[in-house]
Amino acid sequence: MRKWIALLLISAAAVTISAAPPADVHTAIRHYREALKAKDLAALEAIWSDDYVFVNGHGQLRTKADRLADIRSGASSIDSITHEEAPIVKTHGKTTLVLSRVTIVGKYSGREVAHDFRSLHVWINEDGRWRLVFNQLTPVE
Repeated sequence: MRKWIALLLISAAAVTISAAPPADVHTAIRHYREALKAKDLAALEAIWSDDYVFVNGHGQLRTKADRLADIRSGASSIDSITHEEAPIVKTHGKTTLVLSRVTIVGKYSGREVAHDFRSLHVWINEDGRWRLVFNQLTPVE
């Protein structure tokens, strides 16, 4: 798992702004963030792939089932997500990497958070629908 995460981080570090990415990726990201803030479990169930993995701002690994349970119980909730800069988007076939700087206020796994993060999303296009397979938050000091 660590090698996989390291490869994703290395890939993200090498990302440069490319030609205009597909607008539907940006739409998927917007819908995802709206679903998180609204605690819309049905939408999140459809957005996250079955093998989805999240590394939260505290460094904890969470699966799709973990995240849904955390939101359902109130252990995780997002009050606000704001962009600090335009995201860097790089598409390779059916896979899109999105690296952005965001400010998140809320809580993850029962722990309060109000911090700036580098956010890495890995989206795949399955039959014309964008699904989130991995994301990681790294605190910005």
